[in-house]
Amino acid sequence: MPTFPDYSNFAFSFSHAIIRVNDRIFTAIENIRLSQRLQEGAVYGTARAPLKRSAGQLELGQGTLVFSDMSEAFDLIQSLSPDFMFRVFDIDYTLVSESLETRSIELRSCRFTGLDIDHAQGPDALPAEFPFSFLQMRVNGNEIAIAIAGLVQAVGAVTRLF
Repeated sequence: MPTFPDYSNFAFSFSHAIIRVNDRIFTAIENIRLSQRLQEGAVYGTARAPLKRSAGQLELGQGTLVFSDMSEAFDLIQSLSPDFMFRVFDIDYTLVSESLETRSIELRSCRFTGLDIDHAQGPDALPAEFPFSFLQMRVNGNEIAIAIAGLVQAVGAVTRLF
């Protein structure tokens, strides 16, 4: 029997994020955007349609970290200095539903790839945006990308078929 969605619950929302650098914790983070793509190829014969696809290669993850407090953003730069764009760090954050169910997201081996600042008059605090890259993402402790061991097992299984 099919299960139907429960429309009486709320969706997950951004709870908090933590960056640890040199025993200092940074928490004035209001937004995190993430993207990680799989670059794949195709095998073509003489027909126009592809015959097979490649396993592909996972690209570096890309993201943007938005600080709502310019002061804490500059403190983070200071903690990563000298050469803050060449230092590697981790980001951990949590999503929470109205029922207090959580999803933890861990980004490993992060590195800033830029700094975007937009100063404007108004009542809001001045934000700072940091584009960054990451190597690995885990959700609730589970790695999102295929591990090398899994890829070797898959290739071995296909090889045994022939």
